[in-house]
Amino acid sequence: MDEDSKNDPAKRTAAARVLALLGAFSRGGGSLTLSEISRYADLSLPTAHRLAKEVLEWGGLEVDDRGRYRLSRKILDLASSSTQAMRLRERALPHLANLHRLTGLTVHLAVREGSDAVYLDVLRAHPNLTGESRIGGRLRLHVAATGLVLLAYADEACVDDYLQQPLKRYTTEGIGDPATLRACLTEVRRNRFAIARQFVSMRAGSVAAPIFNADGTVETALGVVYVTERDDPMRLVDLVRATANRISHAMSDKAPLDPRTIEFNRRSAGIL
Repeated sequence: MDEDSKNDPAKRTAAARVLALLGAFSRGGGSLTLSEISRYADLSLPTAHRLAKEVLEWGGLEVDDRGRYRLSRKILDLASSSTQAMRLRERALPHLANLHRLTGLTVHLAVREGSDAVYLDVLRAHPNLTGESRIGGRLRLHVAATGLVLLAYADEACVDDYLQQPLKRYTTEGIGDPATLRACLTEVRRNRFAIARQFVSMRAGSVAAPIFNADGTVETALGVVYVTERDDPMRLVDLVRATANRISHAMSDKAPLDPRTIEFNRRSAGIL
């Protein structure tokens, strides 16, 4: 029995400790030292080192020349094998690539996970200003345009729960009080788009629109990141909404995609 099993009253299984290690990578921008893995996963340093070595040998982690660990492409491929996630990404990809080409901006798909907007896919055109503009990156719902869309279309209990949490502001332009956020969500539902002007960085903002399921619910949002000194967000709204509508229609098509179409989509987007 290792140190963590002895000290943990719940006596976590080996599988639970590995899952805790992998879960640690939702924090720290996706790049962690062994000490950070140990802290975030609530593992002793020797256990974190042993498990990281095992997962590294299996191919689930990568380590850079600074000794920082990242989840590997193998993990991403396994996550993408989820039928619904794969279907969403493959149906959306041609439309993401087209919006990316038309605007020259970073575009992304996001879903809600707890209090965060999590990016399922990202085509980036400029520096990663937040460190989270990557597949698997996450931001609190109230600081991203995609997050505002996802929260606006969440059920009332979810919104009420979110409004009980502290609303951290990253800039003076961000939303920091429940009344302002609730009014913003009402406007998002009415207009079917959201703009987050300089919420995370004074250099950038984002525009997002909902992707509707066949039953009218929203689980996914499409967003673009714009440069404040150069781009007018209102000129992006129609493009973003039109693209989100195309993805909504694509998702309602029940016919499976031919593997050759999937390969063509990926090559056209420049990710093969």
